[in-house]
Amino acid sequence: MSSQESKLKKVLGLGDLMGIAVGQIIGAGVMALTGIAIGMTGSGVTLAFILSSIFTLFLVIPIAVMGSAIPTTGGLYRYTSRLLSPKIGFFMLALFTLAQLSIAMYAISFAEYVQGLVPSAPLKLVAFTLLTVFFIANLVGVKTAAIVEKIMVVVLLLALIVFVVWGMPEVNYQVFNAKDLFPGGFAGFFMAVGLLSFATGGAQVIAELGGEIKNPGRDIPLTIITTTIGVGILYAFMATIAVAVLPIADVANKPLTDVARTIMPEPLFIFFMVGGAMFALATTLNATLSWVTKGLMIASEDGWLPKSLGKVNNKYGTPHWLLTLFYVIGAIPILTGMSLAVVSALGTGVFLIYSVITVFAATKLPKKYPVLYQKAPFKLPPLVLNLVVYIAMALLAFQAYLLMSSLSFKIILGTFAYMVAAVIYVNVVGNNPKFGIKKEMDFFEDNPKDNISA
Repeated sequence: MSSQESKLKKVLGLGDLMGIAVGQIIGAGVMALTGIAIGMTGSGVTLAFILSSIFTLFLVIPIAVMGSAIPTTGGLYRYTSRLLSPKIGFFMLALFTLAQLSIAMYAISFAEYVQGLVPSAPLKLVAFTLLTVFFIANLVGVKTAAIVEKIMVVVLLLALIVFVVWGMPEVNYQVFNAKDLFPGGFAGFFMAVGLLSFATGGAQVIAELGGEIKNPGRDIPLTIITTTIGVGILYAFMATIAVAVLPIADVANKPLTDVARTIMPEPLFIFFMVGGAMFALATTLNATLSWVTKGLMIASEDGWLPKSLGKVNNKYGTPHWLLTLFYVIGAIPILTGMSLAVVSALGTGVFLIYSVITVFAATKLPKKYPVLYQKAPFKLPPLVLNLVVYIAMALLAFQAYLLMSSLSFKIILGTFAYMVAAVIYVNVVGNNPKFGIKKEMDFFEDNPKDNISA
């Protein structure tokens, strides 16, 4: 086992993972994207949410399979570097790191909601304070962050359930008719499905925490699949209310605030805005900081980065330097006033690219580690697994098309330049003998069998 990885503490149970996964999935997406999807497909938005959750399952199942067969710290990096190649693994990780500009997006969006309730609140100060609070919570231990996450997720779910309970009696089911369903045709409907996949995904990040989970072989796939399905069902109820209480024209391309204000008394509306919208962002930010460092920590042990960068604190069992790095990555857009649209678009676009690489790695698992694959608590027949992977890759390409069509040329050019720089770094470092990076890596070189088996 790598010296730094051995300092991580196996403290996360199923409840902790459920809290982290739900907190990661439920973010700004459902608040902001539901209205946009209504504009695309009218009252077909409920079916769009259901189908997007099914599509998301195709994206997360390959990660769940790898997490069950070989649970490990920094799963997304380790799977690509061990199952594909070390160079591809670090290239993926470089893209992954750039995508974490979205850390700032959650903090800035939270501050914007605060300003909606308290117009005089300073946006930068609120966003920076929130980021700092969760940085400290994760710095003193992943268990502390998980406890904070579970408390916030309980409040978040309660706020969303209140929205559903108050809204369902107000639903006008007559809007679910031939005229209002699919007004944009099947093209508009499937565009909405692709868009909403951004709101239903996220549970796969649990694979990053394999080294800190008490029963990872069972809990990683169980958490990924159940939270994806459960949140998808909740979203479908919320979408039904969003489209069937007020006239469709009044809610198309609008956030959920107008509907919430209509169906709820003022105290509950405020609770929904704080516990729902604001906590959705806060839980995603906190969850991200709990897992985001793990890939770079393992890459440091592999020689791609200075080993000192991945050092784990002896007292708290957390990689403090890497946490500080991502804290700085999140703080830069906040303090410089970088456009929220640029941050979110760039982060999401890069996410789609590295996700294709990670998902594809699952096709190599049955042949490269057949024994571990057969012993995995959760697995699929290899042919079925390959089919799921190729469907997932096609869906990711579809989402990428939807996103890229809305990006500016500058963002696309900047992303391309970063990717070229990553390719150059990978080849320079990977081909230089002094860094000691092997052409082939194996899980067993730094993980005893009893550590990575379920």
